[in-house]
Amino acid sequence: MRLKTSAEDSVQFSAPFLDNTLTKMLDLQTRMLKTGANLAKSGDVSEDLKKEQFAQSAELSRIIALICAEKARQGA
Repeated sequence: MRLKTSAEDSVQFSAPFLDNTLTKMLDLQTRMLKTGANLAKSGDVSEDLKKEQFAQSAELSRIIALICAEKARQGA
């Protein structure tokens, strides 16, 4: 949820919103890493599919880092 701020170009999110979003993202990342590990073990899955799954997991890691940076910026 966005919070009103005094500056027009400043956006803040509530600490509970950031915490909830971060928790959901970390849970998703755990699931994706488990799936990636299972795919890596499987001989029936193409290398392109394996690479794409790990690329998606890496992108999720970058999003998680952005959420953490926002929490730190806001002191949440």
